[in-house]
Amino acid sequence: MKRAYPFFLFTNCKAEEAINLYTSIWGDDVRVSDLVLWTGDNPMGPAGKVQSVTVTIKGTIFRFMDSEGHAHSLTPSTSIFVDCADEAELRRAHEMLTDGGFELMELGEYPFAKLYAWVQDRYGLNWQLSLSY
Repeated sequence: MKRAYPFFLFTNCKAEEAINLYTSIWGDDVRVSDLVLWTGDNPMGPAGKVQSVTVTIKGTIFRFMDSEGHAHSLTPSTSIFVDCADEAELRRAHEMLTDGGFELMELGEYPFAKLYAWVQDRYGLNWQLSLSY
């Protein structure tokens, strides 16, 4: 069966570094497969960088790609929403994702969540971290 996937283009060519960060946060809840690297002289991406990779985070499948050939980048209007298992997981993810990144909505309690933060990591990918009531 063919599927639809959220797709993220890393115009800073840091997809592999980003995957390593996400794996360090969520460990066994991250799976990486179907990795294809750019080869040779290619205007879309430098040799050795990610041409395409499938990344599964907490059961959701994403596609990542490195590129130098696009002027646009990731935007906060698109984010990955994570229902965290507990407060410790949320706080760890928040700390690691904001290291070199920044908060779009401050970590705290909100009417819709016991604990919540919206952050942009150092690679430009946006995350909503939530611990529901």
